Amino acid sequence: MTAELRELVRLRTRYVDEHSDRMRQVHRAVDLGFPEFTRHVRMNTVLATAILARYPTARSFGNVSVRKLACLTYDGRHQVGEVLARALIETAKISVGSHHSEAYGLQVKYTCSDMELLRNRVKQLDQEIEGKFQTHEVGKLLTTIDGIGSRTAACLIAELGDPSRFRDAAALASYVGVPRLRQSGKRALSGARGLPLGNARLRHRLWMPTLVAVRKNPWLRVHYDRLLAAGKRPKVAIVACVRKLLPAIYSVARNRRSFVPHVR
Repeated sequence: MTAELRELVRLRTRYVDEHSDRMRQVHRAVDLGFPEFTRHVRMNTVLATAILARYPTARSFGNVSVRKLACLTYDGRHQVGEVLARALIETAKISVGSHHSEAYGLQVKYTCSDMELLRNRVKQLDQEIEGKFQTHEVGKLLTTIDGIGSRTAACLIAELGDPSRFRDAAALASYVGVPRLRQSGKRALSGARGLPLGNARLRHRLWMPTLVAVRKNPWLRVHYDRLLAAGKRPKVAIVACVRKLLPAIYSVARNRRSFVPHVR
């Protein structure tokens, strides 16, 4: 079960990374073909790729009517709408974009198509992961920790197996690569970087859940606020909160019980 979950999570991560790469490609292309587009539409949305797949450059908006663009459906339900359609068409007329060739437009269209394919694959993998996850005892218990959702818990299981296999919480933190908080947070750091020890994938996956947890989890919020009050920088405090989160993960896995916070 754990091995299958690990492969699914890593495959999902690969497709997410590929989607991000395509997103950067489209963003660079739009900067040359219709740079004003991002004033009206955020690039990391289904709406953006749906529009650009049909109208990849500023010049391609020249022959489209407001009504036709307004009726364009994206995500299977919503339409572009008249207000946005009119704004895009009017902006395209005065765009400073300089790349309008057919080959350039095809490049944008094909990249948008790749993004849609990758997005659908990620959705399918999410369903597969959720199905595997529902029957995993430890994984389900980990979601009782505020800030850890099913995706993060699945990643934990995929990378760690059973967290209780470690000698103790300190050994788990060492494996992840989260150091103890030793500096004041006020002293300037040297330019030299530390060695990239630990599991970088897992540290990356724990960063955003910890940002959520310090807002929604009273137990972790108290710790975070205490560190800030002591003069720690926000990023240093978040790293310390990741380290405090790991003993909770270890305890839940070892005791096979839901998490019960103790706020002091």
